[in-house]
Amino acid sequence: MLSSMPHTSVGFQFVTPIPMLMLKGIGWQRVTSQDYIWNGRNRPGEYCLFQYTISGQGEIEIQGTTYTLKPGDAFIVDIPGEHCYCLPSSSEEWELLYLELSKDALPYWRQLLTMSAPVFQVSSDSELMKLGWQIYEMAARDEMNDVYQCSSFAYQFVMELSKYVTKQRSKPLPPKIERCKKFIEMHYAEPIGLKEMAEVAGISKFHLTRDYESRLGVTPVRYLNEVRLTHAVKLLLSTNDNLETIARRTGFSNANYFGKVFRKHMGIPPAAYRENNSTYDIGRVFF
Repeated sequence: MLSSMPHTSVGFQFVTPIPMLMLKGIGWQRVTSQDYIWNGRNRPGEYCLFQYTISGQGEIEIQGTTYTLKPGDAFIVDIPGEHCYCLPSSSEEWELLYLELSKDALPYWRQLLTMSAPVFQVSSDSELMKLGWQIYEMAARDEMNDVYQCSSFAYQFVMELSKYVTKQRSKPLPPKIERCKKFIEMHYAEPIGLKEMAEVAGISKFHLTRDYESRLGVTPVRYLNEVRLTHAVKLLLSTNDNLETIARRTGFSNANYFGKVFRKHMGIPPAAYRENNSTYDIGRVFF
C-alpha cells in the first residue's frame, strides 16, 4: 500500500546506447522548512520537472507572476529557467510529488505550455497521478531494473500528461471566453485585435488575456494567430494562391508579416512548407 511507503527521493543514472527520454528522479516530500527554496535561474543541470501538490500550500513565481500552489495544483518547468518555487511564510507545510525527466522532454514541455497555463489542476484519481504513484512505488522499492524500463515510464508519463492537458483544454468554457473564441473563429480573416475581442467578451483587455490564457493555455492573440495559420496551411496545400493572396484571405496584413508569423510558429517559411508537403493529399497542423 502507498500509505506504508516512505517519503523519499530517488535519482537515476543510466548510460544510454541511443538518445532516449529518461526519468532523472522522483520524490515524495513533506516540506516544513522555510529554507526550501529552488531558484531555477541558477540551478545546475539541464532537465524538465513536473511537481504536484498533495497537501498544504506552496508558491511558485514564473516570469514575474506568482502562483499559490494548493492541493491538486501541478506545474511544469524546465531547469534552468525563469522560475522560483518555495514554501512561503504563510504556509506551515507543503506535501508534494515530483518527477524529473531528461532534457529530451523539453520539446514536449514547450508544446504543453502552449496548451496549458503554467499552473493547472490535476485530479488526484486521474490516470496521470495513478501512473505517477506507480512510478514512485517502483522506484522506492528499487524495482526500476534497466534503462529501457526507465525510458518506457518516462514516455508513458509524458504521453499521459499530454492527454490530460489536451482534455482539459476541450472542457466547456465560461460564456465570456466562449464568446471571444467563437468571435475569433468566425472573424479571423478580418483586421481584428485584442480591443475587438475584449469588447465582444465584455471585459477589459487585461482580464480577457489573463482569463483566456488560464483556461486555454494561450492568449487570445496567440489563439487568433493559430486559427489564421491553420486556415493558411489549408490554402497553401489545396490552392495555387500566392502568399499575398493567402495572407489577405487569412487576416494577415501582407505577405511579409504572414511569412514572419508562419516561420516563428512553424519553423520554416510558408513556401518551403508548401513544397515539403506537396506529396500529401491532406495536411494537418496542430498547436
